[in-house]
Amino acid sequence: MTDDDRPAAAAALRGLDPMVSLAMCVQAGPGVYALLLGAGVSRDAGVPTGWEIVSDLVRRAAVARGADEELAVADPESWWARYGDGGPLGYSALLEALGGTPAARHKLLRGYFEPDAEDREAGRKRPGAAHHAAARLVARGSVRVVLTTNFDRLTEQALAAAGVQPQVVHSPDGLRGMTPLAHARATVVKLHGDLTDLEARNTERELEQYPAAWAGLVDQVLDEYGLIVCGWSAQWDHALVGCFDRRAARRYPVFWASPHRPRGKAAELVARHGAVVVQGPTAAEFFPGLLARLEALDQLSAPPPTRELSVARLKRALPDPVRRIDLHELLDAEATRVVERLTDRGRYPPGERTPDPDAYRERLERYRSDCETLLNLLALGVFHDEAGVHARVWVRVLQRLLAVPGDGREQPGSGLRHYPALLALAAAGSAAVLADRDDLLGRLLLEPVQAHPRPSRPGSGRAAAEPKPAVLALRPADILGSGERVNALLDVPHPPSLVQAAPSTWLRRRLREVLTEPGADGDRAISDAFDTYEYVTALLQADLAEMPETVGEFTLPDRWDGEGRLRVAARVQARFSDAWPMLGSGAFHGEVQRAHTAAAVVDVLCAERYVETVGRQPFR
Repeated sequence: MTDDDRPAAAAALRGLDPMVSLAMCVQAGPGVYALLLGAGVSRDAGVPTGWEIVSDLVRRAAVARGADEELAVADPESWWARYGDGGPLGYSALLEALGGTPAARHKLLRGYFEPDAEDREAGRKRPGAAHHAAARLVARGSVRVVLTTNFDRLTEQALAAAGVQPQVVHSPDGLRGMTPLAHARATVVKLHGDLTDLEARNTERELEQYPAAWAGLVDQVLDEYGLIVCGWSAQWDHALVGCFDRRAARRYPVFWASPHRPRGKAAELVARHGAVVVQGPTAAEFFPGLLARLEALDQLSAPPPTRELSVARLKRALPDPVRRIDLHELLDAEATRVVERLTDRGRYPPGERTPDPDAYRERLERYRSDCETLLNLLALGVFHDEAGVHARVWVRVLQRLLAVPGDGREQPGSGLRHYPALLALAAAGSAAVLADRDDLLGRLLLEPVQAHPRPSRPGSGRAAAEPKPAVLALRPADILGSGERVNALLDVPHPPSLVQAAPSTWLRRRLREVLTEPGADGDRAISDAFDTYEYVTALLQADLAEMPETVGEFTLPDRWDGEGRLRVAARVQARFSDAWPMLGSGAFHGEVQRAHTAAAVVDVLCAERYVETVGRQPFR
């Protein structure tokens, strides 16, 4: 498509929602469109419009004159007709009457744009939603040039908050050292001057004609860039309107955003330039809406992010409350990718009743590879979420993985669609232990629920099983199987007396790399965290009246001390008290006595496991 073809292409899109047309054009041409921002953009941020300033100045003039103050408030035009200069009331005429020089007018107007203590407390005269979204357009490279008739500094402040330091030009004198528009990352052209500029253009006489060099810059932007107009009425800015009038043809289209149908001079410009009108949204709705559509188009065309990029994005978002939505979207998008692969029957056919060892292990590794990025995000996110503000996100990801239906066969590998959920729970749970977050560990084990595990077949006479929390639904032996045959399938060497620990050993090997950063103290820290995760899991299973799984590595002979006590049991039980954060998560129904009862059951079973393995009691 040539430059001359682009306006026609834009016109062909006008049957669509104008916002859709605009988003597609901006996404197709990063940096091609410039913004023209008028007073309406700052209105939602608490900066008054021209008429609001006029009304307030009339009220102040009435107070100073001591004449008809109530009339001035109720009907400024009538007051001006009685006491003014005989001409119609307007922004320009009033300013000329009250301030005879630019410096005097500057003093009159400054308070309307700079926040005082009351404004700061109320959050007024700070960048609003429109400014921040427009700044994000610049930060992402969609826009590089901003023209504004406003001489407040809200646009520059929003750009700084977005990490962009633009070159700002507010007078013809600034053109001499200006970086060419095409070479600057971002340029803000303040057409009427800056807040501190005594030569700021306010009256109709001052706005009648731009200096030649200034008009040349505006002509260049109108000729070389498409234009997105927002918050500009075109009523008083005769010089800027004149720049539009000089453009007989446009290289790129104009999009004109307005809450209402453009009127007066704005309507003439829309008609003359064939502008696409985006009618309805305010500035505070328009720019965030455009940004959201661009980000949706980006996700449509972008390949899945790499693990490194996803982790980097997570680390940027975790400590920043402004990026909370970004973090949620990152985890949700990655979970969606994993779930889509899990539900692809062509990729993962149902498990065989007698699985081939090589095919079985290959399938496990494929599942592990598909959820590798998600496992890293969960482990790092849980570990670094010190304030616990994102706990709901980690729980929701586990819930989505647990909701994936299994194969419905009670054979090794038959429930492998829950293998990623098992990996995710073990990774997040161990990271919670490493972060000393017992409250979060309890939530991860109890809040995700398998709604209808192994539903009964019609006519079978069996009632549907009760919903199960993750701690019961994701038992390694149920997902991976158990016994010598599964030990061989998993290729985890153990002596015959320890084959039941094979699933635990398999999980630890697969998650060691994922837990490397949270467990920076080394393999011992990771091993101890996994022991604690498995022991707490066994406690909760015993409390929920199911046989606890005491076949993990945490029960192996080297995990016992010289006094015949299981080391991990001593560590966990030392925390038992009414203030134990685990109880606050709903574990043990919030009763520490139930935790003691469950520990007594698990400790007896662990001692029996020791006797089966070693042939004697764990104490002398």
